[in-house]
Amino acid sequence: MAVADPAARKRQHDTKVAAATVAWANETLALTFGEIGAVVDADERTVRRWRGSEVAPRTRHQASLEALVDLRHLLEQVFETREAAAVWLETPLRGLGGHTPLARLRRGRLQEVVDVLATMEAGAFV
Repeated sequence: MAVADPAARKRQHDTKVAAATVAWANETLALTFGEIGAVVDADERTVRRWRGSEVAPRTRHQASLEALVDLRHLLEQVFETREAAAVWLETPLRGLGGHTPLARLRRGRLQEVVDVLATMEAGAFV
């Protein structure tokens, strides 16, 4: 049965995107639900509810979830393989103060990592 209400359709879409994004961060980046919560400024229980498609994210979480989607797309654009992306995520970078991208993510510094990757995609080296 199709959802006719535009607001309900948007919530349904946002719920699916949040579930897929959390699943990707958990499975591919090996971030715990608590660490994902730190990235998007939400508690672990909320992140688990997103993963289970139980609720749509609130407006205040949308930008962070969109940045996680951006991270995924940039990793796919910049690196030819998942393995190459995984190595990069574990490599200390000058552009991140000598920290690894994963360490910055675990500290909730998602935008820093996205900015470094965007710079790399533009052809600069960090």
